[in-house]
Amino acid sequence: MMAFGDDPEGEQLMRERLLGSDSENVRDHLPSRDGVEDTMTMSDDELGEEYELISQRETLVFDDAFYSARKQYNNAQANGSGRESFFKAYLMNKIQPGSGSMFTMTVAIVGAGVLALPYAVEQAGLLLGILMITGGALITNFSLRLLLTCSELGQARSYMDLAHGTGGARLAGFTQFIVCLNLFGTSVGYLVGSAELIQLAMTAFLGSTSHSVFVDRQALIVLLCSVFVLPLALFRSLESLRFSSLFSIVCIVFMALVIVIKYFQFVHLGLAPDISYQLHHLTLFDWQLARLLTAFPLVIFAYTCHPNVLPIYLVLKRRSSRRMYKVMNRSVGIAAAVYALCGAFVVLTFGERTKSNFLKNDYHGDGAVLVGCIGFSIALILTVPLFIHTLRDNIREALMSNRRLNVFSHALLSTLLVVAVLGVALGSGDIASVLGVLGATTNPIICFVLPAFFIYRLGAGDRHRAHKGGAILLAVAMSILSFLSLLQQLRVLSI
Repeated sequence: MMAFGDDPEGEQLMRERLLGSDSENVRDHLPSRDGVEDTMTMSDDELGEEYELISQRETLVFDDAFYSARKQYNNAQANGSGRESFFKAYLMNKIQPGSGSMFTMTVAIVGAGVLALPYAVEQAGLLLGILMITGGALITNFSLRLLLTCSELGQARSYMDLAHGTGGARLAGFTQFIVCLNLFGTSVGYLVGSAELIQLAMTAFLGSTSHSVFVDRQALIVLLCSVFVLPLALFRSLESLRFSSLFSIVCIVFMALVIVIKYFQFVHLGLAPDISYQLHHLTLFDWQLARLLTAFPLVIFAYTCHPNVLPIYLVLKRRSSRRMYKVMNRSVGIAAAVYALCGAFVVLTFGERTKSNFLKNDYHGDGAVLVGCIGFSIALILTVPLFIHTLRDNIREALMSNRRLNVFSHALLSTLLVVAVLGVALGSGDIASVLGVLGATTNPIICFVLPAFFIYRLGAGDRHRAHKGGAILLAVAMSILSFLSLLQQLRVLSI
């Protein structure tokens, strides 16, 4: 969910944290090819001493930010140079790109893809859909481990470093192009999703017969771009909008709880069948190829977070592969649990009537659902400028030698990007169609094809033979499925 690509401010912060100490500490922070072996050769006592606080520290969201915020706050008070509260300094030190924690990793995974996942479950069948979500978590975890292994083998600090180190400038340029396409498409999807949610909430308040612009999808897209996206995209820095990721997670967790509660309430009121009835009447496994190819890219999109993994690993406290594996396992597990919960209970509630955006289903004007719609729509629309900023920075780096733009060039490029996103959003279908295209094009390349190439080039000897074989098989399978899925979506659009 987090913006892909290079973030100059995040890189500067990372550089200060990694290189701002003496040379002894710098060596401690640099990635080690032998990190895993060093851990394996430690005695049990040494291992226990080294990791005795891991279980406590990893599950804390703000522990590392606390000391940095306190230092920042004390310095500001001593110098009289700021009136920033400790609470604000505390949060701003935490909600930043590359914060090494399970929370940040979860934020990177979970996003707007959750809106279309219940539709994917309905398309594949209840149990097969849940299995697809579980399988997506497993292959995502495998590909993330590949990236971590490659970063240690190639001494790489970012996804782009891996691309440049394994394929030179051409592969780096191709990777940057794919990332830019993904950023652009995700911006379109988030804009469409936000407009759909606001339209749903306003229709409940104003009625379906209202002629207000707030119940017209196209007018809402233009309004959101004009009022929120364009003005925020013109800023050079949007550090405060990092809170939108936290807000989005809160909204998703809230909606997951509401979905479960509403199902049992609807069963009690006679508005939905109970679980035993649904298990006997719903399709549990739907093996129709067209429906599976519709569900597949939605699952792939929901787990895309790969360009964010290495920056998170670099600033992980007491960095080691073992600790990062735990962070990845738990974060992917949390995402899978939320996805499975939403997918299962939405399908149990609405069955074959499940819509491409699950919040567009008939929840009978329930207040909690409407609050969730409005909150999630705000989180989505505030995330779009972050994508635009990262997209602009990638274009500036690729085409303009990373030079700082003057005011006119900055405004012109930002406006052109917003207008392009607006144009595609106006001509696109619902959010499932947008995310489906991304899940069948850019996302498989980022998640599976490029990591397979990285490990193929860097993994020498028998030690990485299994990784290389598994990665290549996975990349080939994902490429074939993605191609077939894209053909299926084009066929549907042409009808």
